[in-house]
Amino acid sequence: MKDSLTHDQLEQLLPAAALEILEGDELLDLTVHVRECAECERLLESYREVLAGWAMGLRERAFEPARSARVRGRLLARLGSGASHPAVEIRPRRSPGWVERWSGWAVAAAMAGVLLVHHSVHRPVAYGWLVAGVLVLVLLALGVYARIQRARVQALEERLRSLADRDDRTELPLH
Repeated sequence: MKDSLTHDQLEQLLPAAALEILEGDELLDLTVHVRECAECERLLESYREVLAGWAMGLRERAFEPARSARVRGRLLARLGSGASHPAVEIRPRRSPGWVERWSGWAVAAAMAGVLLVHHSVHRPVAYGWLVAGVLVLVLLALGVYARIQRARVQALEERLRSLADRDDRTELPLH
């Protein structure tokens, strides 16, 4: 039979319970004890309030790139130490602009190609090439439409900025 923990031992587990890192029998024993002991229940609530205050008080900020690279390197080194191959440094990937612009089209073309090959092998479509041609035209028309809409949005944003600049310049100082 398992020895049960004393009140003092359970009281020492309260911070871990507030952090929600207890598991198994310790968590079960502490839960039962906190339901029965009003003092430990108050202590647990106070620990949780302190943790919530810390969480709300901490401001979120990004790592500087150099620090981020060091932390990433250390993590990868730890992972790599147990593996048979050395850890590899992962650098942030910067893709050229054309990759971002054409990647969606490449995915659509690949999917269309897979569908065409699938149907040509398993279920030949009588007018498959005609259907493929129509789909390509529809995709091209959609691309042209998206480009026109993007240009319109950019023109409207530019006009809005110029109007805002003009309004800022025409305001009279209050003396």
